[in-house]
Amino acid sequence: MAEQEPSSEELAERFFSVAHAARHQTNAHMSAAGLSLARFRVLKVLRSGPLRMNEVSSLLGVAPRSVTTMVDMLEREGYVNRLPDPSDRRATRLEMTAEGRHQLARIRAARHHAGAAEVFNVLTAGERRDLAQVLDRLSDAMKTTDRGGRSGR
Repeated sequence: MAEQEPSSEELAERFFSVAHAARHQTNAHMSAAGLSLARFRVLKVLRSGPLRMNEVSSLLGVAPRSVTTMVDMLEREGYVNRLPDPSDRRATRLEMTAEGRHQLARIRAARHHAGAAEVFNVLTAGERRDLAQVLDRLSDAMKTTDRGGRSGR
């Protein structure tokens, strides 16, 4: 008997389950090395230079309040400085410190890859290529779909 094609709902549930487990596993590895996945992501977007808080929020796709909480922690740890924005005195810019750059490099080298490896090492090289193509197609489709769920093509 032929295997029944999974429904969109079943695929979504499997996808979210794997994504959640992968995120949890990666966060556990990174936290053991001294930096949560959320704070790692903030440092990662600051690699290119100082950004406003709202720009960081937008790039990460998280609420501004979440960025504030993460930045508070990163600032206490000495990884980020808050600076006045020269073009808007109401805005705050974030800049990664030398210690923040060092921590980002250390975490990337040591732990981030270990968590990802545990998740994806079960796949063959061909399966990895196939998965990358599928994820790219899904990502592209999400970019062309408006909030109402209608295709923007």
